[in-house]
Amino acid sequence: MSSTSEDQKTVQESSQADVSQVIVKGLVSKGQVSRTVFQDTHRGYTAESILRVLKLLSPKDLEKQARALGEASTALSTLKSEGVIREIAPNLFKVRLYVDEDKRIEHAYIGGMGNTLYRFDGLIFRFNIGVISVLFVRNEKDKNWRVSVADPTIGKNYSLVKPLHDGVHAFGTAPEKVEGKIAWVIDGKYIAKSQMTLTLTADHIEVEDHRSPRGTRIDHLTDEGHAAYLEVADAFLKSTDAPKDSIKRGRFVLEQLLNHHKDFELSFFNAAVSFLLLKEAK
Repeated sequence: MSSTSEDQKTVQESSQADVSQVIVKGLVSKGQVSRTVFQDTHRGYTAESILRVLKLLSPKDLEKQARALGEASTALSTLKSEGVIREIAPNLFKVRLYVDEDKRIEHAYIGGMGNTLYRFDGLIFRFNIGVISVLFVRNEKDKNWRVSVADPTIGKNYSLVKPLHDGVHAFGTAPEKVEGKIAWVIDGKYIAKSQMTLTLTADHIEVEDHRSPRGTRIDHLTDEGHAAYLEVADAFLKSTDAPKDSIKRGRFVLEQLLNHHKDFELSFFNAAVSFLLLKEAK
C-alpha cells in the first residue's frame, strides 16, 4: 500500500515537472520570431502580427494571449538589441534589409511593397526618389540640415540655398500642403512619386512613403560607419589646405582603398567632410 502511494506520488511529481518545463519553455521562442520576420523582409511586424502568423492568437484565453504577446515582444526586443531587426516605428519591427559591411552603409526600402514606414538614427543619410538622390548632412552647430541633390535627369548636382530645419517635410511631384508640413516639389523626367513625408529631428529620422508604385530607398551609415567616415574625413582635413577640392577628395578616398584596404563611398565621405566643416565653422 505504501509502495503504491509512493509510486503515485512519483508519477504526480514527474507530471508536474513536465508541466513546469512547458511553462519555462514558453509559447513563443526567439527562433520562431526570427524565422517569421525573415519570411518577408519588406514587411513590418508587431508582436500581435507575429502571433497571427504563428496562429497563436487566443482571444478566448486572455491570460495565454497576454503571455504569448509578452514573449513575442521580448523576442523582438532581443533581436533588435542583436542588430538583426530595426524598430521602424513604435513597436513595429523590420529586418535590416541590407548592410554593405565594406562601406558600412545600411540600405532600406519602403513603399511599393510591404510597410511604408521607416525610422532610424543618423546625422548623415540619403534617400532616392526615382533616380534623384537627396543627401542630408546635420549641422549640429546651427541645428539644421544641409541638403544636396543629384539629378541625372538634368545632369546637375546642386545644394538647396536654405538649410532645412527640424520638422515635417513633404517631398514629391505633388506633395500635400498641410498645416505644419513644408512641401517641396521635385520635378524630374523619371520621378514616380507623388509624396514622401520626412520628419527631421536631431534624435531620429522618420520616413513615410505615400502613393508611390516604386517605393523609396534610404541609405544611412551604420554606427561603426559613422565613426569610420568621420575619422577618415578628419584625416583628410588635416592633410590638405583645400578641403573643397573635389579631385583631392577623390584621390584621398582612392588612397584609402589602395594603401589601407578601407573602402569608402565618395558621396558619404564628402558628406562626412561637410559635417566636420560645418561643426568647426565659426
